[in-house]
Amino acid sequence: MKINKEIIEILNYTAEKLAESVASLAFEVWSRKDFRLFVNFHNISQTEQDRIFNELEVSILGLLILKFDDGILRKDKEFGLMLEYFENKLIGGFLNLFRNLKLEEKYIKQWKTLIDMRLAEYRKDYKIATKESKKVKEFDKNEESLKISWARIETITIDCLTHIRRGNVEEKDPLWKFLRKWFINLESELSPLTNAINEDR
Repeated sequence: MKINKEIIEILNYTAEKLAESVASLAFEVWSRKDFRLFVNFHNISQTEQDRIFNELEVSILGLLILKFDDGILRKDKEFGLMLEYFENKLIGGFLNLFRNLKLEEKYIKQWKTLIDMRLAEYRKDYKIATKESKKVKEFDKNEESLKISWARIETITIDCLTHIRRGNVEEKDPLWKFLRKWFINLESELSPLTNAINEDR
């Protein structure tokens, strides 16, 4: 089945704008005083500061793509096809931000490699978290969408924290709570763009 030209134009435009949002949302939290306090920002190198910013960007992409992945698995194959196209355009739109900044292509390829690695990790961990969500007693049997949302947010929170901390994660790390709250708020902010994905599951 082919997606008609009008829908493609809408998807391309939306993906481009959403890619821009990924960068601005990451910069917003990266600039916060409390976040910088948690990562000891002013006592780490510029390279490390940039690395942390990159992890925030990739984590937002992961949060979105995990939600789109759920939509692709729907019974509606036409809608799933559009989401699959949109996922690819979103990643492409994000990489184009660097092309527009005249970044060398070799560095853009490195970014693509990082994104692919993280998405593989997020998807693997999300499957585990989805299974675990079925054991959470706080969720009612009918609250399937809440279980899915919880699994997605927990996956991205833990993976983002793990990479920011370079694997040295402590149970009472204040950054853990900070990131979870941030991703919950992000999911809420982005819901107007993504709500349709989980309808008619």
